[in-house]
Amino acid sequence: MNTDVSEMLQSGETFHGYVIQRCLGKGAAAAVYLARHEVLDVCFALKILHPSIAADGDSDFLRRFLREARLAIRVRHPNLVAVHDCGHDDEKDLYYLVMDYVPGSSLRNSIAFEGRLPASQAAAIVAQVASALEAARTFQVVHRDIKPENIMVQPDGCVKLVDLGIAKARNLGDSISTNTDSTFGTPSYISPEQVKCFTDVDARADIYSLGIVFFEMLTGKCPYVGDNPAQVLAQILSDDPIPDVRDFAPDIPAELAILVRRMTVKDRGRRIPSFKVVLDELGRLGLGNVAKLPYAFASVPSRPTEDIKSLLNGIDKGPKTRGDPLAEPDDDTREFMKRRAMDSARKTLIWKVVAAVAAALTLLVVLLMCL
Repeated sequence: MNTDVSEMLQSGETFHGYVIQRCLGKGAAAAVYLARHEVLDVCFALKILHPSIAADGDSDFLRRFLREARLAIRVRHPNLVAVHDCGHDDEKDLYYLVMDYVPGSSLRNSIAFEGRLPASQAAAIVAQVASALEAARTFQVVHRDIKPENIMVQPDGCVKLVDLGIAKARNLGDSISTNTDSTFGTPSYISPEQVKCFTDVDARADIYSLGIVFFEMLTGKCPYVGDNPAQVLAQILSDDPIPDVRDFAPDIPAELAILVRRMTVKDRGRRIPSFKVVLDELGRLGLGNVAKLPYAFASVPSRPTEDIKSLLNGIDKGPKTRGDPLAEPDDDTREFMKRRAMDSARKTLIWKVVAAVAAALTLLVVLLMCL
């Protein structure tokens, strides 16, 4: 058999009732093909594990490949790529996985093409991914590799999260012990606790990674870069907090800067504890229905960068909160939100006064005309 992973199947070839259209992509471990179901006349993505990797029945890649199928079958969500079938072809000696075909491109391509994304679009993407990961959390599943490459953006704005292959499900009995599996994830997006101990991770690790992706969408750049992974990991493990997004994009609303900082606090005890909280906070910003309205963003007052520096620093250095750090804000946050409410109330009062004066003047003009 040809050892090139992209040539395991040929265009026009029939494989388990699917007609191969073309190769969509390939990696060292697997290739993904666009395949049309012969009877349903619907296209799916067909993932084939490289035979040389699958030759060893105990290989880590094979376990991860089969784990992806088991997790995806159990965790169903509109923003997760659905898996429909998985098996082994005895004739070709190939392990395969059939999943939804997602038209569009990855978030990585969107960032590379557009640079910074509009805050509305970035918030929409975060909300959809957070919703999918909240569903996964109910099954005690941690994705462990949230990054732009694993977030597919369809033409209609709908987002699909892919690659549960390295996810960790506590009740699946996964045994992970190799160096390759020791941290998982991609260096620039990996959480500090994931670097320190690969077995001691929970949903907060995915929250951190999604926060880094949020930062990159808002600024057009990743906060941690280096010439090699070791340099990147050193920055992640340092005591220095993530930069303020407004240092790179001053027009970003202060509330979003605060949310990004809370998602990426290095001490997970101070980090936002759940994706439900992330969704609730987006709702407080007028983005509660953001998944359905990906480009509708409520206008919030912009504040100078220096006004929120102390607040951002307090997020990283303040005392740990026992509960939800957004439901139980610290004094700085409470004062910030109080000032925001007073500003809003003041503006509302001014508009009411202006409207009343205008109405009175209009009435006076009408009376004068009648005389």
